[in-house]
Amino acid sequence: MESVVNVGRWATDSMNSLAGLASLTIDLDGVRHYRSIHGLEPQKGDDPFLTQGLDCFLDFCADFGIPATLFVVTEDLQNEAIAQRVRRAANEGHEIACHSHGHDYSMSRWSPSQIGDELARSIAAIEDLLGKRPVGFRAPGYNLSETLLDAIETAGFSYDSSLLPSPAYWGARGLVIALKSVGDRPSASLVGNPKAFLPQRGPFRPKRKTKGWRSKTRDLVELPMTAPMGLPWIGTTVVGSEHLGWNLTRLALRSHKPIDLELHPIDVTPEDSVDADLRRVRRDLQVPFVERIRRLRRTVERVAGARRFVPLAEVARRVGASGAL
Repeated sequence: MESVVNVGRWATDSMNSLAGLASLTIDLDGVRHYRSIHGLEPQKGDDPFLTQGLDCFLDFCADFGIPATLFVVTEDLQNEAIAQRVRRAANEGHEIACHSHGHDYSMSRWSPSQIGDELARSIAAIEDLLGKRPVGFRAPGYNLSETLLDAIETAGFSYDSSLLPSPAYWGARGLVIALKSVGDRPSASLVGNPKAFLPQRGPFRPKRKTKGWRSKTRDLVELPMTAPMGLPWIGTTVVGSEHLGWNLTRLALRSHKPIDLELHPIDVTPEDSVDADLRRVRRDLQVPFVERIRRLRRTVERVAGARRFVPLAEVARRVGASGAL
């Protein structure tokens, strides 16, 4: 994993032109993923996160005129109601990127052939739906490895955005998994390699290990998520705690590089559409929907007043064109 966090050459002057950019990304994790994390039985029926939550997110972006990036778990595209919403997103100018086919948290531990098959299946599903090949990838659970990076590059993706440089997040997740492991319903999540959660300095091209002591810089651009002072600037912190979220937003805006506010449909789904078992274990769902939307709106208004929102594909293109990497 050393090469995952090795940024290689860095040119501050070239990156200054990117400092005015921000991205809004949303990982389309469904209810089943959260229930598996918390050791809950699968829920039957429609998925409120990928229907009501995604509708709300698209309406929110339309209100602000923001072109977002949606990371799609492509097995969900077999559901026509969800596929229609992803088509709507693409038609409204949002980038559709890949979040794997089945969202298996252990994907980073698979063999090269298994990962390659999974990526090919996911790419094909998006191409079949939209007639356009995705250029970006984000790993399930932010779990990255050399083997997965090799496969992402081989599959022809232009960028990866799997790194969440937050040791605090890694520690909190590990604690939840450990507590669940002593019960009768263990978490399906994965603690992951702590090296992948170390602080990062910004967009970079990861290095590929070669024979001996040498390494080669990859063509792939890595776009880490934003974590001021090692704390994740994501929906959970923005809508879950107004004070913490607002201060993280202020710190994120001080960055001299592109920033990425990462959300999930759970952040914008009305709590009355979620069953009581999941509401009980999710503190963010205990914040009323109206209040979550107000906090998110306040955050986005603040960012939009200081930066221009663009999809991650545009950030990756500009990073590559800048010659900074």
